[in-house]
Amino acid sequence: MNNVLIRVNSKLLTLTHVKSKENKNLNNTNIIDTKELLFSYQYIKDNIELVSSFLNTIIIKNSIDKVRINNIELTTLTLDLINSFKNIKKLLISDDKSITYDIFLKLLDNNTLEYINCYDIPPYLLERLDINKNLKIEVRCEIFFMSKFMEDNKLNNYSDIYYKKKVVINKNFDLKELEEFKTFLRINKYLKEIHIKNYTNDLIYSIIDLFKENNIINKNIIFYEKNNINIIVNSINYLKDIYKDYLNESNIDFKIVYSKEYKKKNFFKQLNFVTLKYICIVVLLGALLFSGLDYYKNYTSEKKLNKIDETLTNILDNFELPNIDNENDDDILYIDSEENEEDNNTTNQNTTTKPEPPSSYYTKYEQIFEELGKINDETVGWLTVNNTKINYPVVQHTDNDYYLKRDFNKKNNSYGWVYMDYRNNVYNMSNNTIIYAHNLKNGMMFGTLRYATNESWYKNEENQIITFNTKVKNMKWKIFSIYKVPETNDYLYANFGDLDEYQTFIDFLKNRSMYDFNVEVTKDDHILTLSTCGTTSAQRLVIHAVLIKE
Repeated sequence: MNNVLIRVNSKLLTLTHVKSKENKNLNNTNIIDTKELLFSYQYIKDNIELVSSFLNTIIIKNSIDKVRINNIELTTLTLDLINSFKNIKKLLISDDKSITYDIFLKLLDNNTLEYINCYDIPPYLLERLDINKNLKIEVRCEIFFMSKFMEDNKLNNYSDIYYKKKVVINKNFDLKELEEFKTFLRINKYLKEIHIKNYTNDLIYSIIDLFKENNIINKNIIFYEKNNINIIVNSINYLKDIYKDYLNESNIDFKIVYSKEYKKKNFFKQLNFVTLKYICIVVLLGALLFSGLDYYKNYTSEKKLNKIDETLTNILDNFELPNIDNENDDDILYIDSEENEEDNNTTNQNTTTKPEPPSSYYTKYEQIFEELGKINDETVGWLTVNNTKINYPVVQHTDNDYYLKRDFNKKNNSYGWVYMDYRNNVYNMSNNTIIYAHNLKNGMMFGTLRYATNESWYKNEENQIITFNTKVKNMKWKIFSIYKVPETNDYLYANFGDLDEYQTFIDFLKNRSMYDFNVEVTKDDHILTLSTCGTTSAQRLVIHAVLIKE
């Protein structure tokens, strides 16, 4: 911006742009000549109240009642300066340029001006000022010029612009029309469609730039097939690439209207497109229906498990538990069920209210299993994993498929239950006792076993002890291996006739672990394996623990 020269002459204050002068401090407040003041444009903007107050003193002292602006670009700044000056009644704009929408907004804010002389003002802005202000506006141009855009769309007054829902653009904009279109966008509140009859790249790029600048949303831009379709499609793809975020967020859509001749010529292509579209709709509806049924199935499955959980809790509550020494509770970490299962290195875990200590540590199991057997005669044990939600009775069938889709009541349930491998025997312990359950997103069954892959979990010694009690013995097991692996059966061997082969198997499991627990396991030990799906159905999350000898 140039500097601003302010002259005081008789009862007139004049503002003019002047070129910058070298080595002169334009912000010097030691002003002597109040007849001719020189400021930098930026200084006035930064010190609008100070300069305004100073000018008001001069205006009052010299009984000035009018202001002349020689360069229209100074108008908004001048109106900011004189907005509250009661003495200023007249504004003269000498520049032969039309009043812009920005100037119009400043005029709406002014409550002192009574007369304006300017070269030109669009009629829709003049109408708005006439309605809202007691202000006389005199224009010097003899013939009012209406742009092609305004004329084609019959935008003769402010209300036409404000309520217009659809506009047509028949040719590329010149600078004046581009400015008018910008003003149109700022005034209009109902526009839905812009029809471009004669396409040019410059035109559509200018429109999108104005849309972005003015935060325009929810508009359809419609092109016509008589233009070059390939150019339009390429331009739209380019726009969608460089303005991707804006177009997605603002809901700006592009459409092409094809002529009857074009449709007739491309009938079979169009038919194939329509057919494909309806096929996609059918597939989508089918997917939505399937998703709804799946949601309902999961909802009912979870509801059934919740009822079973209530029943099990009532059974446990019927047995008296001894007092528990919790003096070391502060050292125990309780992990929230919404923990991100992929974040294995998280050290600052979300915590929840400490749950009651698992009953399976203390309960008299000959009584518990007697009650559980009344509900399910295939109950073989009770499994508890510290600082997870895993605290369930374990069942066993004659195969490993039965409890994949049945719950503790032996009822159909897609969530299944916690079950022991059919090859194991609670009376004659196998080398490797294997327990399975689904990894459910809601945290039920083995849904919280994923906590074990977090460093802060598996390094906590309290969590390294697993309780698996059976009808014949209460047992604790110490973890020696945790890992994720693609779907495989190489860790699911239950019995070994050759003890050396068993030792090789144990070493294999230890070497696969994500962490060295430094736990000795030999061929004379019994081990426990917990197995579930990982983050996908093609992955397995596995924990191995060795029986603690008492």
